[in-house]
Amino acid sequence: DKNQLIQVFLNLAKNAVEAAQGSADIIITTAYERGVRFSVRRDNEHVHLPIVIAITDNGDGIPKELMPNLFDPFVTSKANGSGLGLALVAKIIDDHGGLVECDSVDSRTTFRVMMPVFK
Repeated sequence: DKNQLIQVFLNLAKNAVEAAQGSADIIITTAYERGVRFSVRRDNEHVHLPIVIAITDNGDGIPKELMPNLFDPFVTSKANGSGLGLALVAKIIDDHGGLVECDSVDSRTTFRVMMPVFK
């Protein structure tokens, strides 16, 4: 669903801009990674997710205590946040057969969306 995927990437880009505050350094990259396969928990099968879209910001990073539950509803570090944005991102990407992950170290946070090829 094109509109849902647009919503995902607008949400991730908006979060990156808000996190970077002031002198924002937002990097968006795309890649096609051949041969990379993942074991997916839901079916314990290997799936090919070669399309990778990554959004990196130079904000303060995500607190370590939030990382294990980052994609759960109502988890947020924002004063006025609802905690629904990343939960919705994860749901939409999962519905499309993909995965989303996050790495946050010091002042570099990267959200990586991995998707299958549309057939």
